[in-house]
Amino acid sequence: MKQVAAALELPSRGTKRPARRSRSRWARWIAVAVASLVTIYIAIIAMNWPFKEQAVVDALQNRSLRAVTIGHFYRTYFPPGCTAEDIRFLHRKHKEKAPLITVRKLVLVTTYSRIFTLRERLSLVRVMDMHVTVPPTEPGQPNPVMPLTYVKSQAAIKIDKIIADGAILDFLSKTGKKPYRLVIDKLRLDGVGDNEPISYKTLISNELPPGKIRSTGAFGTWNPKDPGRTPLHGSYTFENANLAAFGGISGTLFSSGSFKGILGDISVAGTANVPNFKVYDTSHERPLAVQYQATVDGTKGDTILNAVTARFDRTVAHFKGFVAKVGNTEGKTASIDIWTNRGRVEDVLKLFISGETAPMSGVFTFGGRFDLPPGPEPFLHRLKMRGDFGVASGKFANSETEGDLTRLSDSSNTRRDKPGEQPAGNVLSNLKGHGSATNGTARLSNVAFAIPGANAWIHGTYGLIDYKIDLHGTLLTTGDPSRATTGFKTLMVKVITPFFKRKHAVRLVPFKITGTYSNVNVGLDLGAGN
Repeated sequence: MKQVAAALELPSRGTKRPARRSRSRWARWIAVAVASLVTIYIAIIAMNWPFKEQAVVDALQNRSLRAVTIGHFYRTYFPPGCTAEDIRFLHRKHKEKAPLITVRKLVLVTTYSRIFTLRERLSLVRVMDMHVTVPPTEPGQPNPVMPLTYVKSQAAIKIDKIIADGAILDFLSKTGKKPYRLVIDKLRLDGVGDNEPISYKTLISNELPPGKIRSTGAFGTWNPKDPGRTPLHGSYTFENANLAAFGGISGTLFSSGSFKGILGDISVAGTANVPNFKVYDTSHERPLAVQYQATVDGTKGDTILNAVTARFDRTVAHFKGFVAKVGNTEGKTASIDIWTNRGRVEDVLKLFISGETAPMSGVFTFGGRFDLPPGPEPFLHRLKMRGDFGVASGKFANSETEGDLTRLSDSSNTRRDKPGEQPAGNVLSNLKGHGSATNGTARLSNVAFAIPGANAWIHGTYGLIDYKIDLHGTLLTTGDPSRATTGFKTLMVKVITPFFKRKHAVRLVPFKITGTYSNVNVGLDLGAGN
């Protein structure tokens, strides 16, 4: 029985053992199959590894539309990617010339999950020590701006993030002068290659005027056929800009604003504040606040000032014009229309004098144009100005000057019992005329003004650099000119008074204003023809 029972049990035990062996064999077969597939997949990836030197060259050429060379190339596997060194972007036609762009090192990084799924997308591109040389635009040729956002096809590699800190842009001039340099301290681009606008954040060290520009926004997509049609928008701040770099002025600029449009026609609006604005060689610093709307051509760097309002002290002035390249001159020319109906003459004079007190005060109106051509000469030597001006309710700060003008009109005031007594109200009124300025000298013409009991016409010059005054004019009065001066001059004037030109009871008295802004002398011009 035992033998029978044993015989009966054997089949039962034998049935269980083949099942376990079967599962083991299936597990081994599956493992072998998976390993084989992985091996085949790895072999396929190895054969089609995206980080090959030629693939990187092709991608860079696709982005820049230029021939690209690489000095050294290395693959990396943890994380997957590659490193390229000594990269050069060559000229389209003259490849023997110095490259337009050089990059010391380019690092490309992705993830294995993207490689396994054959997704041609990079996690990070890091650009180290990039130097871009931008040549001047040739007539009839496209602007040499690099179309880095251009993508030929949807199959092109896409990039999550690009970091290019420390990049340098040099803008060359046709005359061979020192190039204008822009240093990009920090730059981050997001979403490159999706044929969508690229988001960016940047910190730039501006050279002229020196200061820091922070900007965020979106750029693109790039229009390779017409770069000026490439859209963009964003906001910016300009901090600690030193205006002394322009020459002739000084101050620290803080500005912020926003922009939108296309590269060739950018609308810009913002504010600027200079808490310590000062014209060179004067002792006056004052806060300057500006609101502006402008249009910028980003392909040329030209700016049109559509509406600018400036406020300093008690004066409000309005501007419009342009800052652009004119003709074949090197650099930009500023041509600006200016007008004010809410000005103070003392505020304007303090822009150009070093004394603590302006020699004259009153309500100031002006309408004219300022032109500032490029050049190495100082600001006031290059400045060209012309316009019409007016001063109402004018008074001189110097009591002696005020008294001289009073005496010029004393003789016509027959109601006064005390000849030396000061009249009530303002000494100078209704001053108006035409002025121009070139080479640091202001020239006045057709200037007319009134003082109590008399009217006057004047012409002459005023030195914006040496502050010398040389003005000559004629006073129309019915009084006695001998009362307009003192001492020996009084005796001389009494002798010649009868010979002054008369029209009925009105005398035409020549006078002059000489000296400097801090020491103005007003008297009879005995040397003038009668």
